[in-house]
Amino acid sequence: MRQTCVLFVISILIFKFSLSGEVIINEIHYDPDIKTEHVEFIELFNTDEADVDISGWQIGGGVNFTFPSKTTIPAKGFIVVAHDPTAFKLKFKTDALGPWQGRLDNESESVLIYDLDNKLIDRVDYKLGFPWPIVGDAPGYSIELVNPFLDNNQGASWRPSVARFGYNTDTNSFQSIILLPAGAEWKFLKGTNTPPGTTNQWLLLEYDDSDWISGKAPIGYGEKFLSTILDDMRGNYSTIFLRKSVSITNMDLIGSLLVEIMYDDGFCLWINGKLAISKNAPQTLNYNSCATTARESYDYEKIIIPNPQDFLANGSNQISILLLNSHITNSSDAFVDIQISAEPFSSIHGPTPGRQNSVYQSLDKIPPALRQVSHYPKQPHSNEPVKVTAKATDLDGVATVQLHIQIVEPGNYIEVTDPEYLTNWITFAMNDSGIDGDQTAGDSVYTIIIPPEIQKHRRLIRYKITAIDNLGNSITVPYPEDQQPNFAYFIYDGVPEWRGANRPGTTPIVTYSSNAMNQLPVYHLLAKRTAIEDCTWKSKYTGDLYKWSGTLVYDGTVYDNIHYRARGGVWRYAMGKNMWKFDFNRAHWFQAKDNYGKKYQTKWSKLNLGACIQQGDYGHRGEQGMFESVGFRLFNLVGVPAPLTHWIQLRIIDDSIEANPTNQYEGDFWGLYLAVEQPDGRFLKEHNLPDGNFYKMEGGSGTLNNIGDNGPSDASDLTAFLSKYKNESPDEYWWRT
Repeated sequence: MRQTCVLFVISILIFKFSLSGEVIINEIHYDPDIKTEHVEFIELFNTDEADVDISGWQIGGGVNFTFPSKTTIPAKGFIVVAHDPTAFKLKFKTDALGPWQGRLDNESESVLIYDLDNKLIDRVDYKLGFPWPIVGDAPGYSIELVNPFLDNNQGASWRPSVARFGYNTDTNSFQSIILLPAGAEWKFLKGTNTPPGTTNQWLLLEYDDSDWISGKAPIGYGEKFLSTILDDMRGNYSTIFLRKSVSITNMDLIGSLLVEIMYDDGFCLWINGKLAISKNAPQTLNYNSCATTARESYDYEKIIIPNPQDFLANGSNQISILLLNSHITNSSDAFVDIQISAEPFSSIHGPTPGRQNSVYQSLDKIPPALRQVSHYPKQPHSNEPVKVTAKATDLDGVATVQLHIQIVEPGNYIEVTDPEYLTNWITFAMNDSGIDGDQTAGDSVYTIIIPPEIQKHRRLIRYKITAIDNLGNSITVPYPEDQQPNFAYFIYDGVPEWRGANRPGTTPIVTYSSNAMNQLPVYHLLAKRTAIEDCTWKSKYTGDLYKWSGTLVYDGTVYDNIHYRARGGVWRYAMGKNMWKFDFNRAHWFQAKDNYGKKYQTKWSKLNLGACIQQGDYGHRGEQGMFESVGFRLFNLVGVPAPLTHWIQLRIIDDSIEANPTNQYEGDFWGLYLAVEQPDGRFLKEHNLPDGNFYKMEGGSGTLNNIGDNGPSDASDLTAFLSKYKNESPDEYWWRT
């Protein structure tokens, strides 16, 4: 933050403490990865050398809490207030005040601290997404202040509560050790019956599994990447029992366990017979149990076991897994693979309530604070200069700020996982000198004008920004935890005319002007041609994983590194013109608009595109999406919540040629589609419904699309509901309540 003199630094620090005094907001855990664990908390830190009495002080904003009498924060000490102190202590093994009233929003919220005289002591207005940390996924990180003397109402001062996502830590002599590698050989038993022996005997080290099958992970069915394929699982059994032993030589060096597991759809993991992790599992487990919800990912979910001493011992240790499929017949796949690593005590991760933050750094080690990154115009045209700006400040002064751009040509898409993504960058120096597009010298806003010749029709321009301070500390944004690892803009000159015939070669060609083609909103998908063809025609994949990646552009906003697949059940590939489903990254949810251009109040995490063509056996081809759109609209009009819909045109850029004048089926234009809202937790918010369990009913059962704050997580509510209406004759009152 210091630009020219020491006096300026002093003025900043005085401003900080004139607001917050000695007590600051130091850590916030607002979005635990397990929704039904009410372990949200706010941590305060006393920066002073003397104790501070906070009796009668209040927390305001999203939650409300009054500190009881005789409440003191010791010098250089902490105090924590939790949503549910009992659940908090069970999770973090330490005490907290509480409970509070209200809730912390998972996307933006204000947290305010008032003293006994109602004077504002500190305030944090956090958000989800740059420059604020991105949290909410497993293993459930909090947001932590990097140093208590930074401005804690600035997003760049906070990081997710894990050292490897923040700033570099000192090298430690003991590094992480892989106890159980991915792709290991396992003993497993198909879940056609309970394992032989007494109840849960199979979980113990001494159990005789010599008659079990041996196979390499990943184990399961329905996916090409599996090493051990169980072709008989679908329709015959919903579980797999797995066993593997690992050896520990020195428990004293192990501070925690990092479990990285790829699974579909749920599992329980025991270590030496003790349950360590349960995901999407019912409360009562049997050999024919099913997962309570489907998991649509082949990412390895990270889960931390913070107390390995409760499970492990020196010598041999038994790892046991029960894999659960979401349905015995109506599930296209099930699989599991796992890696377990021993983490040293010095490998700090959070949340860290009541102790020093895992990302703490001294002021001389902290890189510049980067924020307010933007480009103008939002969606430029060809040969139009683009201004990129970013604000950069640092206590030790900012030495340089650089812009790195990557040019993605139409038809030559670069996926984030490609080696080319790491190397194909061009670097420019940004300036704060009041020249070359910079508006005001010395205001900490750095500027670069990207030359007009860079902007070409249908090009995607990705960019990152690096800032280095006068001590050599550097930072590049977006931050490492961001699943969209760059900023981006898309150059577009508008939709061209399109020419086509109802039956090429037989009926006349009709030309639709550019004005006509621009009447519908345009959704652009940028991807590799091989990926589009594989997803659309070649793979015939019927599962729920979003196996293909690309970039979606709408309304000038670039949603980079998103994932997609074909949509639908048994008719997924039957009609030629397929439906699509897109999965968006946390903090980059999709802002959809209705048919009149009005934004929906809630952004979407999933996008469903219907092909506007009914299944052929119904004989209703040509209805152009009216059945779904009108039907859902009528339901909403009479007070029955139903998905929102709107029409769009889909254009896919997977080739250098935008339109082929001799072949109407080639080029970017893929036709008319109906966007349909996903029935999930965001649907409940959009329709002003209370948060709760939300099931997709199918085949006499249901898949959990959203779990409420209070669950239950074992589908017992669904079981009770099904039992009532199947086995009794419930009256109208029961149905309405």
